[in-house]
Amino acid sequence: MGFRLQRRVKIAPGLTMNISKRGVGMSVGPRGAKVSVGPRGVRESVGIPGTGMRYEERQDWKKGASGKPAQNNEPQRVAPLPPGASPPAAATLGFLAKAFKQPFEKDFIDGAQCLLKDDQQNALAHFQGAAALNPGCIDAYLLSALVLINRQDYSTAAAWLERVIGSGASEFPLLCKYLGSDSIHFELAITDEVKANLRLDLRAAYLTLAEVYQQQGRLQDSLAIVKQAVSRGYSDPVIRLSLVELYNDLEMDEELIAEAQGTENTDNVSVAILFYLGQAMMRQGYYDAALTVLKAALAKRKDRSETLLLDTRYVLAQVYEKSGKKSMARKQYEQILAKDYTFRDVKSRVDELSAT
Repeated sequence: MGFRLQRRVKIAPGLTMNISKRGVGMSVGPRGAKVSVGPRGVRESVGIPGTGMRYEERQDWKKGASGKPAQNNEPQRVAPLPPGASPPAAATLGFLAKAFKQPFEKDFIDGAQCLLKDDQQNALAHFQGAAALNPGCIDAYLLSALVLINRQDYSTAAAWLERVIGSGASEFPLLCKYLGSDSIHFELAITDEVKANLRLDLRAAYLTLAEVYQQQGRLQDSLAIVKQAVSRGYSDPVIRLSLVELYNDLEMDEELIAEAQGTENTDNVSVAILFYLGQAMMRQGYYDAALTVLKAALAKRKDRSETLLLDTRYVLAQVYEKSGKKSMARKQYEQILAKDYTFRDVKSRVDELSAT
C-alpha cells in the first residue's frame, strides 16, 4: 500500500489544498476549477480538459456567489463561496499587521501566504524557520511535512510528522487562525478504494505517517504507529481499517481475524474490512466462513465503491474455486465480466473453468 492521499484539504470556504499520490499542491476550488484568492475577492475559472473551453467569473467578498456547473465527463459543480464569506486571514495580512507578531508567528504567516500563491519552496523555508524559532509550533511541522511529501522527500516528511505525534498535541492553533477554522479537513485514502474525511489533528497525523511509512516500504513501522494510535484511544472504523489492511499486507491472519470479526456492512469502510477478513479466512482454509463474510460484504451495494465490490466478488470466486465449486466460481467470474471485461485475469479464469 503506497502513499494515497486523496485530493482536497478544505482550508476555508472555497479554498482547498490538493493532495494526490505524488504529493501536495495548492489551488482554490474543486477539481476541474481554479479559484484565485486576493484581497478584493475571488476569480473562478473552470476548464474542460481537452476542449479548450473555459468559464470565468469574478466575485467580490461582500457579494453572494452564483456558481455554474463545470461541464466535464462526469457531472461536477463549482462550489461557490457562500454570501458574505471572508478570505483566510493570511491572504489579507499586510506588513504592518505582521510587524507586531512574534518572529516564529510571522514566519508561519509568510509561509501560509506563500502556500496560497503555490510558492511551495518559499513556504517550506518559512515553515521550517517558524519551527526553528519555536520547536513547539506543530502547525509548521505539519504543513512542512505536506510540502515535503510533494517533493517526494518522504524521510524528512516522516521525521516532521513524528515530531507532530511526539508533541501529543491535537490542535493546530496557527493553522486555524490564519488559514481557516476548526472545520479544516482533508481526504485520505486508507485503501485504494476507501477514503476518509479527516480533520487536521493528531489522529490524522498518525494515519498520514502510517501512509508515508508504507510508501517507504516500512510496513512494520506503519503497523507500530497505528497500534500507537489505538493505544492513545483512537479506535474508530477508519483506524481499524488501516490496522486490518496492514495485517493483511503482512499476512498476520490471526490478528486480522480477531480485529475484523463482528463487522457489519454499513459503508465502504466496513465492506473493506469484510473484504480483508474474507481473504484471511480463505488463506487459513476456512472456506465456509470466508463465503459467509464475503457474501455479507456484497449484500448491500448502494453507495458502495464499484471497484471494491468487484474485488470482493473476485475473492468470493476464488473461494468457490479453491473449495471445488467450479460452477459457482465461474458464475461469480462471469458477473465480474459483465461489469468489467478487462478486470484482472477473470477472462482467462472463465476460459479455464469452461475447458474443465
